[in-house]
Amino acid sequence: MTIYSKLLEKMILPSLLARENQSSALSHFTFLQKSQFWSTDRLLTFQFESIKKLLKESYNNTVYYRIILDERGLTPESFKDFDDLKKLPVLTRDITFDRQEQFFSNKFNKSSLQEFTSGGTTGQHAILFRDMESFNIKLAMAWRHETWMGKFPCDKMALIWPAAMDINENEPLKTRIKNRYLLRTMIYNAGGLDAASLNFINKDLLAFNPKYLKVFPSALFGYTEFCIENNLKHPKYKAILSTGEPLSENQKKLFEQTYNCPVFDMYGSREVGNTSSECSVHHGMHIAMETSYVEFIKDGQEVKKGERGEMLITDLTNYAFPLIRYAINDYGAPMDGACTCGRGLVRMDKALGRLSDNIFKPDGSKILGHVLGIALTFEGPPIGQTQVIQKTYNDFVVKITNKPKPTQEILNFIDSEMKKLIGDSINISIEIVDEIPKEKSGKTRFIKCEIDG
Repeated sequence: MTIYSKLLEKMILPSLLARENQSSALSHFTFLQKSQFWSTDRLLTFQFESIKKLLKESYNNTVYYRIILDERGLTPESFKDFDDLKKLPVLTRDITFDRQEQFFSNKFNKSSLQEFTSGGTTGQHAILFRDMESFNIKLAMAWRHETWMGKFPCDKMALIWPAAMDINENEPLKTRIKNRYLLRTMIYNAGGLDAASLNFINKDLLAFNPKYLKVFPSALFGYTEFCIENNLKHPKYKAILSTGEPLSENQKKLFEQTYNCPVFDMYGSREVGNTSSECSVHHGMHIAMETSYVEFIKDGQEVKKGERGEMLITDLTNYAFPLIRYAINDYGAPMDGACTCGRGLVRMDKALGRLSDNIFKPDGSKILGHVLGIALTFEGPPIGQTQVIQKTYNDFVVKITNKPKPTQEILNFIDSEMKKLIGDSINISIEIVDEIPKEKSGKTRFIKCEIDG
């Protein structure tokens, strides 16, 4: 951390956070920096106490969890250990959609809550909510994970991102100055792989000269290939943090060779925030035990260490809209043993998330599949789980589940958004299905490109 970064963190950052009602993030960050080195037993005790508090608050203040516990003859006092949590059903996106009003805590003013949508890589629209304190804790956890690659608040970092909803092209000049020169974080839209966009990113990165990158690996991969092909220079980075989608070994190898710096893998989601991340040992991902409880389930039973299972995540911070045993639609494997880094946080193997191919326009140019996912799921009417299959440069098949029931408005929205993004000349065939088929790995592929080569 440079002296200038330290001065910004101590003198400027507190006032900037205070304006956004985010001051508590700093105290949470201080706590999380210490708690990561607690013993595993102490962390497990803290984690279970957090679960019990969440259950009590949820039972007393939300309709959904009052109904669920009463139906099963349970009270918050019925939960004596982690295994007792399995007495509760798995929470799915369909349930949060069908019974949304039942999840709001009566202790919070609904108008004060943050509304957010799942990131688009699932191919399904999920509208959820959180309170401000939950956001602040998650911000502090994001900072902690970034410190594992050496980056502290106010160190220069660039985001190579395909998520257009995170980028405000018309933000005020004051905001741009704050982000670039005080918070020193810049975000670049790399969803489109056209030469003009990638040239602009390269030029501005050289001017901004960040020391750290936070990336969607598919976005950085496309950008890196472009730079190599065109012999473009790049800043000297200290580390890269990959998130948003699975990081392949080919991608990691390319990044390390091109930028001559270590690559860290982090698993997170818009629904529950940062869940796990690699430390400098790079042997598994430490689970954020203070903010998340993660189960790994197969056929309704907990898997053994090293065995892959579906991840169910309980958000320990969100009392306004509780998510308990939430099916995130990703897979991972719990790991045994302690990490040599000295942290007591338990570990998991790399998470296996949704797969998403690139999409080709009729003229042969490419766009990232995530861009289409964001276009279909971030705005517009609620849509069931979706899969887009590209058969040729002009022909697409879209499979959409029948819950919520697809209306003509939804069908028209899919048609118009795809043509707006890919081209008016494409042909779109929409199929209504009961479920989207999974790959052999158990993952769901959102975008499948079947064009040869």
